[in-house]
Amino acid sequence: MPKFQEQALIVSQQQMARATYRMRLQSPLIAQSGQAGQFVLVRILDSWDPLLRRPFSFHRLFPREGVIELLYRVVGRGTLLLSRCRPGAWLNLIGPLGNGFSLPAADRGPVLLMAGGIGIAPLCELIVRLLDGGRDPGAIHLLYGARSAEDLLPAAEFRSYGIPVTWTTDDGSLGAHGLVTEQLGQILQAAGPRPAVLYACGPLAMQYHVARLTQVHRLPAQLSLESLMACGVGACLGCALPAVHPEDPTADHYVHVCKDGPIFSPEAIQWHKIQYQRTESPILAYS
Repeated sequence: MPKFQEQALIVSQQQMARATYRMRLQSPLIAQSGQAGQFVLVRILDSWDPLLRRPFSFHRLFPREGVIELLYRVVGRGTLLLSRCRPGAWLNLIGPLGNGFSLPAADRGPVLLMAGGIGIAPLCELIVRLLDGGRDPGAIHLLYGARSAEDLLPAAEFRSYGIPVTWTTDDGSLGAHGLVTEQLGQILQAAGPRPAVLYACGPLAMQYHVARLTQVHRLPAQLSLESLMACGVGACLGCALPAVHPEDPTADHYVHVCKDGPIFSPEAIQWHKIQYQRTESPILAYS
């Protein structure tokens, strides 16, 4: 799939939740070639501060209008400067980058989606693709959790999809009190209809538990992983993760989230070699 470097006009910028913004951009080449799960690297024009571009998943894609939407959370200087950009300003984008979600056949069973915090970003385009592919809205179930109600997108954002949503918050301010992974565990242990596939996006600490649960219950899953990125093409090694060697499980092997991902199967990563600190930006250390 071709990659493009494109000057993108900011059409709108809207605050959606606490420190969370949705930006709409005119970017025809990228909009027409992007897939759910892929991402772009963004640089604010006429500025090299910060020096490195920032990666953002496609939140929505509108190929006919030549428009993309990004959903992001302010966690540092780069995203703070981005949140201050106004409609009419220009950004420089490189994309689409990485791989995308693989869609299940329309005749398969229920689909389960799971988002932790800003991990909701790529799942909305995936929901649209599933619905456009003929999937019944009632067969798509979203588990959506965050630290508190203020960190969640408004419920109105999901009403047009017509899918069931289970809300969870760490502090109990909305929905179930606890971690979103606890809801996943309950669903997989229940006697009801078994999901055919799980799609998840969120912090690596969350994805560790998702990978464990899906492997125990033999549930096919596609995980969109978060990592620190710089180049977006696998050259800088900043987003390397320990992975299972395709020929020798005991050998040291690494994948790059930007080039080999960001979508991985749970069994592809050596999760026991990653140490986690819960944060909005992943902090990694390899043992």
